[in-house]
Amino acid sequence: MSDDYDGATAGKVLTFDGSETVKFPAKFKDAMGTDRGLMVLVHKDRLIKIFPLETDEVLFLSLEIGKLSNDFLTKLSQIFKRAGLVDLLFSTGVCLRGTRCFYECYFNPSQLSSDVKELESELVALEGVQRVVVEDVGT
Repeated sequence: MSDDYDGATAGKVLTFDGSETVKFPAKFKDAMGTDRGLMVLVHKDRLIKIFPLETDEVLFLSLEIGKLSNDFLTKLSQIFKRAGLVDLLFSTGVCLRGTRCFYECYFNPSQLSSDVKELESELVALEGVQRVVVEDVGT
């Protein structure tokens, strides 16, 4: 891609090898405006997304649920709003083979108006939730 092109997207072919090092072009970093990013692999689509970060504090939240429905998402949204969780970095809801459904998201914990444990206990009590996982996303 030519250096003077300024369209809607930019692309770069990457090589993944055993070193676990990926060369990230300087102009991509400059365009993101930060030297930190959250990389998320969406298993279902085999797609990697990178989100710019201001801080490296990121939590991962996974809910395993019986069924992903609009009613569930409405109740989840109400819990998030009460907890101050309104700016998610990434979220997805997916049912795998129709038997296991998940809602997952990544967020900066500093926006929470309550304790993470309090959020967890509200989510565990939400109808249809079978499992709640909250983990720090490491570098």
